[in-house]
Amino acid sequence: MCGIWALFGSDECLSVQCMCAMKIAHRGPDAFRFENVNGFTSCCFGFHRLAIVDPLHGMQPLRVKKFPYLWLCYNGEIYNHQTLKTQFDFDCQTKMDGEVLLHLYDRFGIKKMASLLDGVFAFILLDTANRKVHLGRDTYGVRPLFKFLTDDGFLAVCSEAKGLTQITHSMETTATIVPFLPGHFEVFDLKLNGKVQSIQFEQFHCCTREPAHALYDTVEGLSSGVDEETVKRNIRSLFENAVRKRLMAHRRIGCLLSGNCCPFSQETVILTARNNLWAVGEIFAVHTVV
Repeated sequence: MCGIWALFGSDECLSVQCMCAMKIAHRGPDAFRFENVNGFTSCCFGFHRLAIVDPLHGMQPLRVKKFPYLWLCYNGEIYNHQTLKTQFDFDCQTKMDGEVLLHLYDRFGIKKMASLLDGVFAFILLDTANRKVHLGRDTYGVRPLFKFLTDDGFLAVCSEAKGLTQITHSMETTATIVPFLPGHFEVFDLKLNGKVQSIQFEQFHCCTREPAHALYDTVEGLSSGVDEETVKRNIRSLFENAVRKRLMAHRRIGCLLSGNCCPFSQETVILTARNNLWAVGEIFAVHTVV
Protein backbone atom coordinates (compact mmCIF):
# COMPACT_ATOMS: atom_id res chain seq x y z
CA MET A 1 0.00 0.00 0.00
CA CYS A 2 1.09 3.55 -0.70
CA GLY A 3 -0.08 6.75 0.95
CA ILE A 4 -1.51 9.64 -1.08
CA TRP A 5 -2.19 13.15 0.21
CA ALA A 6 -3.03 16.44 -1.49
CA LEU A 7 -4.16 19.98 -0.73
CA PHE A 8 -5.89 22.42 -3.05
CA GLY A 9 -6.32 26.03 -1.95
CA SER A 10 -4.54 26.01 1.40
CA ASP A 11 -4.51 29.36 3.25
CA GLU A 12 -1.69 28.24 5.53
CA CYS A 13 1.99 27.66 4.80
CA LEU A 14 2.34 24.41 2.90
CA SER A 15 5.56 23.49 4.68
CA VAL A 16 3.56 23.42 7.94
CA GLN A 17 0.60 21.55 6.43
CA CYS A 18 2.90 18.89 5.01
CA MET A 19 3.73 17.69 8.52
CA CYS A 20 0.21 16.21 8.61
CA ALA A 21 1.11 13.94 5.69
CA MET A 22 3.83 12.32 7.79
CA LYS A 23 1.09 10.66 9.83
CA ILE A 24 0.67 8.16 7.01
CA ALA A 25 4.41 7.56 6.50
CA HIS A 26 3.94 3.91 7.53
CA ARG A 27 2.07 3.30 4.26
CA GLY A 28 5.18 3.88 2.14
CA PRO A 29 8.52 2.98 3.75
CA ASP A 30 10.54 3.07 0.50
CA ALA A 31 10.40 6.78 -0.35
CA PHE A 32 8.36 9.94 0.06
CA ARG A 33 7.90 13.19 -1.85
CA PHE A 34 6.14 16.52 -1.49
CA GLU A 35 5.66 18.57 -4.63
CA ASN A 36 4.05 21.94 -5.28
CA VAL A 37 1.89 22.40 -8.35
CA ASN A 38 3.36 24.79 -10.91
CA GLY A 39 1.27 27.94 -11.14
CA PHE A 40 -0.82 27.06 -8.08
CA THR A 41 1.27 27.91 -5.04
CA SER A 42 -1.48 26.90 -2.60
CA CYS A 43 -1.69 23.35 -3.98
CA CYS A 44 0.61 20.40 -3.37
CA PHE A 45 0.87 16.61 -3.44
CA GLY A 46 2.36 14.27 -0.86
CA PHE A 47 3.24 10.65 -1.51
CA HIS A 48 4.64 7.79 0.57
CA ARG A 49 5.75 4.92 -1.63
CA LEU A 50 5.79 1.18 -1.21
CA ALA A 51 7.56 0.17 -4.44
CA ILE A 52 5.73 -2.76 -6.03
CA VAL A 53 5.76 -2.00 -9.77
CA ASP A 54 8.56 -0.27 -11.73
CA PRO A 55 10.94 0.59 -8.87
CA LEU A 56 12.92 2.97 -11.10
CA HIS A 57 10.22 5.21 -12.60
CA GLY A 58 7.32 4.76 -10.22
CA MET A 59 7.65 7.79 -7.95
CA GLN A 60 4.62 10.06 -7.64
CA PRO A 61 2.99 12.39 -8.41
CA LEU A 62 3.32 10.61 -11.73
CA ARG A 63 3.94 12.85 -14.73
CA VAL A 64 4.98 11.98 -18.28
CA LYS A 65 6.32 14.11 -21.14
CA LYS A 66 3.31 13.43 -23.35
CA PHE A 67 0.92 14.97 -20.80
CA PRO A 68 2.87 17.67 -18.90
CA TYR A 69 -0.40 19.14 -17.60
CA LEU A 70 -1.51 15.94 -15.82
CA TRP A 71 -0.51 15.08 -12.26
CA LEU A 72 -1.45 11.70 -10.77
CA CYS A 73 -1.24 10.32 -7.26
CA TYR A 74 -2.81 6.91 -6.78
CA ASN A 75 -2.73 3.95 -4.45
CA GLY A 76 -3.52 0.45 -5.62
CA GLU A 77 -3.00 -1.95 -8.49
CA ILE A 78 -4.46 -1.87 -12.00
CA TYR A 79 -4.59 -5.54 -12.96
CA ASN A 80 -5.51 -4.98 -16.60
CA HIS A 81 -3.03 -2.20 -17.40
CA GLN A 82 -1.12 -4.33 -19.91
CA THR A 83 -4.35 -5.37 -21.64
CA LEU A 84 -5.47 -1.74 -21.92
CA LYS A 85 -2.09 -0.62 -23.26
CA THR A 86 -2.28 -3.24 -25.99
CA GLN A 87 -5.97 -2.75 -26.76
CA PHE A 88 -5.68 1.01 -27.27
CA ASP A 89 -2.08 1.09 -28.50
CA PHE A 90 -0.86 3.43 -25.78
CA ASP A 91 2.75 4.58 -26.00
CA CYS A 92 3.74 4.39 -22.34
CA GLN A 93 6.97 5.86 -21.00
CA THR A 94 7.17 3.76 -17.84
CA LYS A 95 6.26 0.28 -16.65
CA MET A 96 3.95 1.73 -14.01
CA ASP A 97 0.46 0.27 -14.01
CA GLY A 98 -0.91 3.70 -13.10
CA GLU A 99 0.39 5.41 -16.23
CA VAL A 100 -2.51 3.88 -18.15
CA LEU A 101 -4.83 6.23 -16.22
CA LEU A 102 -3.22 9.24 -17.88
CA HIS A 103 -3.64 7.79 -21.36
CA LEU A 104 -7.23 6.68 -20.72
CA TYR A 105 -8.17 10.07 -19.30
CA ASP A 106 -6.65 11.93 -22.23
CA ARG A 107 -8.48 9.78 -24.78
CA PHE A 108 -11.82 9.04 -23.11
CA GLY A 109 -12.34 11.38 -20.17
CA ILE A 110 -12.68 10.63 -16.47
CA LYS A 111 -15.84 8.49 -16.43
CA LYS A 112 -14.78 5.96 -19.05
CA MET A 113 -11.27 5.97 -17.65
CA ALA A 114 -12.52 4.87 -14.24
CA SER A 115 -14.97 2.31 -15.64
CA LEU A 116 -12.26 0.55 -17.69
CA LEU A 117 -10.01 -0.10 -14.70
CA ASP A 118 -9.90 -3.62 -13.31
CA GLY A 119 -8.20 -3.32 -9.98
CA VAL A 120 -8.18 -1.78 -6.55
CA PHE A 121 -7.40 1.92 -6.47
CA ALA A 122 -7.87 5.40 -5.10
CA PHE A 123 -6.63 8.32 -7.17
CA ILE A 124 -6.17 12.08 -7.30
CA LEU A 125 -5.80 13.33 -10.87
CA LEU A 126 -5.06 16.99 -11.58
CA ASP A 127 -5.52 18.49 -15.04
CA THR A 128 -3.92 21.94 -15.00
CA ALA A 129 -4.71 22.60 -18.67
CA ASN A 130 -8.46 22.42 -18.01
CA ARG A 131 -8.16 23.36 -14.32
CA LYS A 132 -9.90 20.24 -13.02
CA VAL A 133 -9.27 17.99 -10.02
CA HIS A 134 -10.59 14.42 -10.14
CA LEU A 135 -11.00 11.94 -7.29
CA GLY A 136 -11.98 8.29 -7.65
CA ARG A 137 -12.15 5.01 -5.75
CA ASP A 138 -12.59 1.38 -6.78
CA THR A 139 -15.98 -0.33 -6.83
CA TYR A 140 -15.66 -2.13 -3.48
CA GLY A 141 -13.62 0.50 -1.68
CA VAL A 142 -10.65 -1.81 -1.16
CA ARG A 143 -8.30 1.18 -1.23
CA PRO A 144 -9.18 3.92 1.30
CA LEU A 145 -9.68 7.59 0.51
CA PHE A 146 -10.84 10.46 2.73
CA LYS A 147 -11.49 14.13 2.03
CA PHE A 148 -12.70 17.34 3.55
CA LEU A 149 -13.96 20.41 1.76
CA THR A 150 -14.45 23.78 3.44
CA ASP A 151 -17.20 26.23 2.55
CA ASP A 152 -14.72 28.46 0.73
CA GLY A 153 -13.37 25.64 -1.44
CA PHE A 154 -10.27 24.34 0.35
CA LEU A 155 -9.96 20.63 -0.48
CA ALA A 156 -7.77 18.16 1.40
CA VAL A 157 -7.48 14.48 0.45
CA CYS A 158 -5.67 11.58 2.10
CA SER A 159 -5.49 7.78 2.21
CA GLU A 160 -6.24 7.88 5.94
CA ALA A 161 -8.37 10.25 7.96
CA LYS A 162 -5.61 10.93 10.47
CA GLY A 163 -3.61 12.67 7.74
CA LEU A 164 -6.32 15.36 7.69
CA THR A 165 -7.21 15.82 11.36
CA GLN A 166 -4.72 18.64 12.02
CA ILE A 167 -4.96 20.44 8.68
CA THR A 168 -5.62 24.11 9.40
CA HIS A 169 -7.86 26.45 7.42
CA SER A 170 -9.28 29.97 7.69
CA MET A 171 -12.97 29.05 8.00
CA GLU A 172 -14.69 29.31 11.36
CA THR A 173 -16.98 26.39 10.59
CA THR A 174 -15.49 22.92 11.07
CA ALA A 175 -14.84 20.86 7.95
CA THR A 176 -16.01 17.27 8.28
CA ILE A 177 -13.70 14.47 7.20
CA VAL A 178 -15.68 11.95 5.14
CA PRO A 179 -14.76 8.71 3.34
CA PHE A 180 -14.98 8.92 -0.43
CA LEU A 181 -17.73 6.64 -1.73
CA PRO A 182 -16.57 3.47 -3.51
CA GLY A 183 -17.36 3.15 -7.20
CA HIS A 184 -17.64 6.92 -7.66
CA PHE A 185 -15.64 9.76 -9.12
CA GLU A 186 -15.85 13.48 -8.41
CA VAL A 187 -14.77 16.43 -10.53
CA PHE A 188 -13.83 19.86 -9.15
CA ASP A 189 -13.22 23.14 -10.93
CA LEU A 190 -9.83 24.52 -9.89
CA LYS A 191 -9.83 28.29 -9.47
CA LEU A 192 -6.80 30.53 -9.97
CA ASN A 193 -6.31 30.86 -6.21
CA GLY A 194 -6.22 27.06 -5.84
CA LYS A 195 -9.68 26.74 -4.30
CA VAL A 196 -12.10 24.25 -5.84
CA GLN A 197 -15.80 23.80 -6.50
CA SER A 198 -17.43 20.40 -6.97
CA ILE A 199 -19.21 20.21 -10.34
CA GLN A 200 -19.79 16.47 -10.82
CA PHE A 201 -20.20 13.48 -8.51
CA GLU A 202 -21.18 10.26 -10.21
CA GLN A 203 -21.10 6.49 -9.87
CA PHE A 204 -19.01 4.83 -12.57
CA HIS A 205 -19.78 1.23 -11.62
CA CYS A 206 -22.08 -0.79 -9.38
CA CYS A 207 -21.16 -4.31 -8.27
CA THR A 208 -24.50 -5.65 -9.56
CA ARG A 209 -23.60 -4.69 -13.15
CA GLU A 210 -21.02 -6.15 -15.48
CA PRO A 211 -17.97 -3.84 -15.55
CA ALA A 212 -17.02 -2.06 -18.77
CA HIS A 213 -13.56 -3.63 -18.70
CA ALA A 214 -15.12 -7.10 -19.08
CA LEU A 215 -15.18 -6.46 -22.84
CA TYR A 216 -11.37 -6.69 -22.86
CA ASP A 217 -10.87 -9.36 -20.19
CA THR A 218 -8.54 -12.22 -21.06
CA VAL A 219 -10.38 -14.85 -19.02
CA GLU A 220 -11.68 -17.74 -21.08
CA GLY A 221 -15.40 -17.90 -21.75
CA LEU A 222 -17.37 -19.81 -19.14
CA SER A 223 -19.31 -22.93 -19.99
CA SER A 224 -23.09 -22.81 -19.87
CA GLY A 225 -25.06 -25.19 -17.69
CA VAL A 226 -25.68 -25.72 -14.00
CA ASP A 227 -24.56 -29.33 -13.55
CA GLU A 228 -21.96 -29.91 -10.85
CA GLU A 229 -18.94 -30.47 -13.12
CA THR A 230 -19.65 -27.38 -15.24
CA VAL A 231 -20.02 -25.21 -12.15
CA LYS A 232 -16.74 -26.57 -10.76
CA ARG A 233 -14.89 -25.82 -14.01
CA ASN A 234 -16.28 -22.29 -14.11
CA ILE A 235 -15.33 -21.62 -10.50
CA ARG A 236 -11.83 -22.93 -11.09
CA SER A 237 -11.41 -20.81 -14.22
CA LEU A 238 -12.53 -17.66 -12.43
CA PHE A 239 -10.42 -18.44 -9.38
CA GLU A 240 -7.29 -19.07 -11.44
CA ASN A 241 -7.81 -15.84 -13.36
CA ALA A 242 -8.29 -13.93 -10.11
CA VAL A 243 -4.95 -15.25 -8.83
CA ARG A 244 -3.11 -14.83 -12.14
CA LYS A 245 -3.99 -11.17 -12.67
CA ARG A 246 -2.65 -10.28 -9.23
CA LEU A 247 0.82 -11.59 -10.04
CA MET A 248 1.96 -8.27 -11.51
CA ALA A 249 4.46 -7.19 -8.86
CA HIS A 250 8.12 -6.50 -9.67
CA ARG A 251 9.10 -7.69 -6.22
CA ARG A 252 9.09 -11.04 -4.45
CA ILE A 253 5.66 -12.49 -3.90
CA GLY A 254 4.51 -14.64 -1.02
CA CYS A 255 1.20 -16.14 -0.03
CA LEU A 256 -0.46 -16.83 3.31
CA LEU A 257 -3.18 -19.48 3.18
CA SER A 258 -5.52 -19.90 6.12
CA GLY A 259 -6.41 -23.37 7.32
CA ASN A 260 -10.02 -22.54 6.51
CA CYS A 261 -9.23 -22.57 2.76
CA CYS A 262 -10.49 -25.70 1.08
CA PRO A 263 -7.81 -27.91 -0.56
CA PHE A 264 -9.09 -26.88 -3.99
CA SER A 265 -8.50 -23.20 -3.21
CA GLN A 266 -5.02 -23.83 -1.82
CA GLU A 267 -4.02 -25.98 -4.77
CA THR A 268 -5.31 -23.40 -7.25
CA VAL A 269 -3.46 -20.50 -5.61
CA ILE A 270 -0.18 -22.40 -5.34
CA LEU A 271 -0.13 -23.94 -8.81
CA THR A 272 -1.36 -20.82 -10.62
CA ALA A 273 1.17 -18.61 -8.86
CA ARG A 274 4.10 -20.97 -9.30
CA ASN A 275 3.38 -21.64 -12.97
CA ASN A 276 3.18 -17.93 -13.78
CA LEU A 277 6.05 -16.73 -11.61
CA TRP A 278 8.52 -19.44 -12.56
CA ALA A 279 7.98 -18.49 -16.19
CA VAL A 280 9.57 -15.10 -15.51
CA GLY A 281 12.09 -16.24 -12.90
CA GLU A 282 10.33 -14.76 -9.86
CA ILE A 283 10.62 -16.17 -6.34
CA PHE A 284 7.51 -17.51 -4.70
CA ALA A 285 6.96 -18.57 -1.11
CA VAL A 286 3.94 -20.21 0.48
CA HIS A 287 3.11 -20.49 4.14
CA THR A 288 0.02 -22.34 5.29
CA VAL A 289 -1.55 -21.40 8.59
CA VAL A 290 -3.43 -24.23 10.25
